[in-house]
Amino acid sequence: MDDQSPRRTELTGTILVTGASGTVGHAVAEALAAVGETVVAGMRDPRAWLAESARRASGTAAGQQPDRAGGRPDRAGSQPDRSGSGRAPGAGRTGAGPLGKPSRAPNQKPSRSPAHKPAGRPGGSTAAGAAQPGGAAVATAADSSVTVRAFDFADRSTWARALAGVDRVFLLVPPTISDVGRTLLPFIDQAMEEADVEQIVFLSAPGVRFSHTSPHHAVEKYLKRTRAPHTVLRPTVLLQTLSTLYRDDIRRRSEIVLPAAGAKVAFVDADDVGRAAARVLTEPGHLGKAYSLAGEQALSYPQVAEILTAELGRPIRYTPTSEADFTDLAVKQGASAADVAAQAGWYRAARRRLVAVPNRSIRRLTGRPATGLREFVEKNRHSWQ
Repeated sequence: MDDQSPRRTELTGTILVTGASGTVGHAVAEALAAVGETVVAGMRDPRAWLAESARRASGTAAGQQPDRAGGRPDRAGSQPDRSGSGRAPGAGRTGAGPLGKPSRAPNQKPSRSPAHKPAGRPGGSTAAGAAQPGGAAVATAADSSVTVRAFDFADRSTWARALAGVDRVFLLVPPTISDVGRTLLPFIDQAMEEADVEQIVFLSAPGVRFSHTSPHHAVEKYLKRTRAPHTVLRPTVLLQTLSTLYRDDIRRRSEIVLPAAGAKVAFVDADDVGRAAARVLTEPGHLGKAYSLAGEQALSYPQVAEILTAELGRPIRYTPTSEADFTDLAVKQGASAADVAAQAGWYRAARRRLVAVPNRSIRRLTGRPATGLREFVEKNRHSWQ
């Protein structure tokens, strides 16, 4: 991407985090609040923020539900927002057409190219429980505050209110969005042209260059074509898939059944992704750049099972299966067609080694090493007990 070096002009506005009820969105909002930023958590149902904050405060496992009497749990009901998007790395979308938007003059405003205030700026947050225009403030785990505003890409009447006072946006593709040409791309236009947003940080996916029909590819292409000041983050598979999506398989049956064969994955923690996003949103030098966010070690699922065995003190096995059998089982468990397609796509990406390369991007961006699987299991042991 072209370099768009910002001037060191302090930004004092609010940061809108879209998809804040999801795994990554929530982590980004909390990381920003922790360094003193004023945050708007945009989501379709603001009550989801309260529920997730309460869950984290209580230490309950993500997706934890009371055990059902008999029967196999519904995977679809515990699926996390896997890189914040709910879609496979590089996976295509059904019925995705062209962008469907006319060419127009670039929407970037070079004279207002941003730089950011230092992380931890005093006075950047609102006192917990204080009200802000457009929504109610909610105390977070960081003992700060976040303003929660109703926001839906499919409902344009929510856009202006969510963008009020905002100068930066964390943008992701929700799993419910099938056509970004009618949703995310017009939202980008409104953010840049009407709300004067100075930076968009887009949560993309690995392998988008190999899948030109994916929504992530469409958004990346549009941001570049319109010269919107932006930064791209491409996380690999989240560690949280083990504590949410496959939690019950591990907890109840001591088994991981996936069509990943012997492929390796450089898992990344959603909290690390949140801290990396907070860094690129609050310091200069990241415009026009793209970062692959991965863990520092690639593991096969047999190795994952070995680590879980050692840490949980009971044998956990990995059972490879075919994509067809995996799909049939997921459908029987009640997963939607979109969920099944997304899950199958993740493991096609894994078998193609699109998520297998570890790196130190988290360490370089945040100053801290990426969370490893053992550390993650120790921190989330209650998920599988």
